[in-house]
Amino acid sequence: MYQSFGGATGIRTLTDRFYDLMELEPKYQALRQMHGEDMTLIREKLYEFFSGWLGGPQLFVEKYGHPQLRARHMPFAINVQVRNEWIACFAQAMSELDIDKTLAEPVLIQVFAMADWCRNQNEDGIEPPMPPMAVDPWVRAPELQQILSSYGVNSFFKEFTS
Repeated sequence: MYQSFGGATGIRTLTDRFYDLMELEPKYQALRQMHGEDMTLIREKLYEFFSGWLGGPQLFVEKYGHPQLRARHMPFAINVQVRNEWIACFAQAMSELDIDKTLAEPVLIQVFAMADWCRNQNEDGIEPPMPPMAVDPWVRAPELQQILSSYGVNSFFKEFTS
């Protein structure tokens, strides 16, 4: 998968576009406000994480150890809105870079499950998060499609459009 995304250069381009969009797009304001003024380190960490997660060099693990995503995100108040902004911003970056849906959709559905697992705020009427591998993530594809559509990202999961 690492090479399918263009190796180090492709993953760097994707993660940079993700953070550029976070800074540029008002619709990702809640997400942006969670980050400090200088996002240089967090850009690098996301690049390093996705390098290893997509099958390339384990840069993040070599520097920081096991990702432990939920634990690492506990200091941040992550609710459904922030989760949705994160996944929509990531999907928009993929869409703008013309990443083919057959490559993007399996990654997006897994990343959505991970992002949901990082939620740590109780919200009335919303089920608590489940571990990413607790259920087949594809059962949530219609939900993900609706989230992406609400942010104007319509490139993926079109078969779930009502």
